[in-house]
Amino acid sequence: MKIIIFLLIGYIFTNNYSDSLFILKSNGDYLKVIDLADDAIKKSIKLDHTFYKSASEIALKIDDFDKSIKYLKKAISLEDIKSYRDEWDRIVRMRKDIEIALKKYQEGGDYLGAVDDLKALNFANCGLVDYSIGKLHQQEENYESALSSFKKAVQINPFREKYRLSMNFIIGKFISDGDEYYSMRDFSSAKNQYMFAFNNLSSNETEIDFQKKIALQFKISKALFFLKEYSESEKILNQLLSLDDTHFEAFKLIGDVQKRLDKRELALQNYLKAIDVNQDYEKAYLAVGQIYFSENNIEKSLEYLEKAIDLKKDYAKAYETIGVIFQNIADSGNSKEYTKALYYYEQAITYDRRNYKVMARLSSVYNNLLKFDLAKKYAKDCIKVKRSYPDAYYELGVAEKGLGNRIAAMEAFKNAKKSSKWRKIAQYEIDLIKKELN
Repeated sequence: MKIIIFLLIGYIFTNNYSDSLFILKSNGDYLKVIDLADDAIKKSIKLDHTFYKSASEIALKIDDFDKSIKYLKKAISLEDIKSYRDEWDRIVRMRKDIEIALKKYQEGGDYLGAVDDLKALNFANCGLVDYSIGKLHQQEENYESALSSFKKAVQINPFREKYRLSMNFIIGKFISDGDEYYSMRDFSSAKNQYMFAFNNLSSNETEIDFQKKIALQFKISKALFFLKEYSESEKILNQLLSLDDTHFEAFKLIGDVQKRLDKRELALQNYLKAIDVNQDYEKAYLAVGQIYFSENNIEKSLEYLEKAIDLKKDYAKAYETIGVIFQNIADSGNSKEYTKALYYYEQAITYDRRNYKVMARLSSVYNNLLKFDLAKKYAKDCIKVKRSYPDAYYELGVAEKGLGNRIAAMEAFKNAKKSSKWRKIAQYEIDLIKKELN
């Protein structure tokens, strides 16, 4: 009796199989009814024909036609009743009709004909029909229709694991496609895929479903962020964090969103919450450092930026930001700080060799130090990576002018003035050179 005890713990109050079946059926534990009936047959337990007739009905309810026929056959062997044989014929015919419809596609390639034949079957509460339609849609890569059919199958029969697995596979397909679009920076298509998957998640709140919901909300929020739909992104992130207040990446992202919405105080609070949840999250330290820098709180800014580097030795963005801080200090009159700016920029470029902005900044610092040959080198390096970057052309113009190459300087300034940022000052430099040439 060990198998039965393990299967029916909490339900069985007597050793009577019929009573156990009644209890399980009443509690909706249909899969355990199947285990019970199989165990009774295996052990040749002497039971009334009504036991197996009830077991057959349960098997049919969960679309297990083979088990339903098996139990009905056992019931007929115990009591050959006409209604049992009629039921046998009906179940066999149901199974056969589904097989015939599927063969129309499998052997004849008639996709729409097979779907129509399955839809025409008038089988009440039979999730297998919708599941079969879903498999046809899936084969034809009609994934939205497949998902719709699998959802119907699960709603009718939530007990068949393969129905739910098929539904989750299609949802996973939309998520995977969304990830691919996201990697290609097609954030609009990524958002649409993620939203479709999210709207079709199971309402069954298992731990797996819950985690999938959280993950999708985060993906949707990121896509919305890059689409500059900041308010909607903030709304979804707030929903996410109300469900999971340990999601440090969500705290960081909502901080980024609020920074774009000019809610800087809220942004700082959420960056700090990200750190509270995960004290090793270097991106949050960088974000805090950048906020303090924007508020001209240099001491606090450097504290968090250095912590970010402590956590991630090759964190190019943190080195770059510290470089900017020291360059600003040096530009304001404390020229000794250029040395520190150079150090941090060089560290940044070591870990991110294609960072064209840092190359332009290095060129700027070297121009300020009157080291025009190095300034020219970094400006040209920058242009090799980003040919249209106006800052590099301006610094190149300054360097060429410092080296006495006035014609080359004029060409560089002409490229710089294509940007509204440099237009006036670049034209000013061009006019000065023209006067010198005249």
